[in-house]
Amino acid sequence: MNTVNRRKFLKMSGALAGVAALPAQALGEIEYPSYDYADAKLYDATRCIGCRACGRRCREYNELPPDSAEQDGIKWDMPQRLSQNNFMILQAYKQESKSCCAGGSSNWSFIKKNCMHCNVPACAQACPVAALIKTEEGPVEYREKYCMGCRYCQLAYPYGVPQYEWLDRMPRVRKCTLCMECVEACPTGALKSGKRKELIAEAHQRIEENPGRYVNHVYGENEAGGASYLVLAGIHFEKFGLPMLDPSVRSSYAERIMRGLPGWVIGMGLFLGGLYHMEQRQRRIAEQQATEQAEDK
Repeated sequence: MNTVNRRKFLKMSGALAGVAALPAQALGEIEYPSYDYADAKLYDATRCIGCRACGRRCREYNELPPDSAEQDGIKWDMPQRLSQNNFMILQAYKQESKSCCAGGSSNWSFIKKNCMHCNVPACAQACPVAALIKTEEGPVEYREKYCMGCRYCQLAYPYGVPQYEWLDRMPRVRKCTLCMECVEACPTGALKSGKRKELIAEAHQRIEENPGRYVNHVYGENEAGGASYLVLAGIHFEKFGLPMLDPSVRSSYAERIMRGLPGWVIGMGLFLGGLYHMEQRQRRIAEQQATEQAEDK
């Protein structure tokens, strides 16, 4: 069995730290792929009635415990924020008057928030060990075996995702996986799945056909390079608490943060991550040996 001794590991860590210390210019320009035909979701807030069927299906499918709150002596599953047990939240916005929105028959509007599955995810750009990656299929995927728990992804991401299991000894990133369970559960057609390019075209068609119903903007089409989660609404998006982001990828939070981090910080993160994985490997070997000894007896 191959083992990594302390001297060999320190040499590997030093080499990785040296690579991390290189200036961004030395690594060359990055060409970002198009995700026009990646899987995506379209959420139409004007069709949402706040029934939370999507939230119940999400909780059941991902085996998440309820986030209960008590109101008038009755307990409700009422998540207020994204967390390790809330991959999505549904918030209600009450307008001051009907004239403040683009149209519609109600003073209330709902907004479904979850991971945006960005085309160029800031969380993945900030991750020094590629524990978060954007897949060709559309989702931003979390690879637990690579994660070292540095939390850079949380600093970089502008949408409040990802979240960590803060109370666990070995915390994981927890977030929406872009499964389509919520789409199937929606009884009003507020959610629709499809290819990103096709959903964007449909969203613009809805706006064109019903200009009084919608704000003339498809949220997620261009923000920070675009996303696989798209939103239509009759209320301006900043009123929902959604960040107004420049379409340029270079304006993403990740680039600013990573440029501000000295190379030795990233190298230290790699070093600590390596120590963690070495410890876990040694523990597995010890457990395996103990099991074999017990079986021999």
